[in-house]
Amino acid sequence: MTEAIRVPIDEQSGERGDPIEHRLERLLADPTVTELTLNEWVEAAERWKIQQTLRQCRGNRSAAARRLGIGRRTLYTKMERLGIDTHRRRSG
Repeated sequence: MTEAIRVPIDEQSGERGDPIEHRLERLLADPTVTELTLNEWVEAAERWKIQQTLRQCRGNRSAAARRLGIGRRTLYTKMERLGIDTHRRRSG
């Protein structure tokens, strides 16, 4: 009996395989990105993921921390270290 292997398809590009891997490959084609050190690359990826998750959680840091699988205090510490605004903005 043969099992089918499901290969994800990137909805934006239509390419088969891991969508994140395809995005990284396109990003790495940019010569300015390849000049980053490993620490700079990790910080940029961490900053992006935290900001994306905060947007998805509409700024709710407790929900973002849960979604990221880290504690709220850890999230605050990372936000401060990465230069992400830690102050809540109130509308009105």
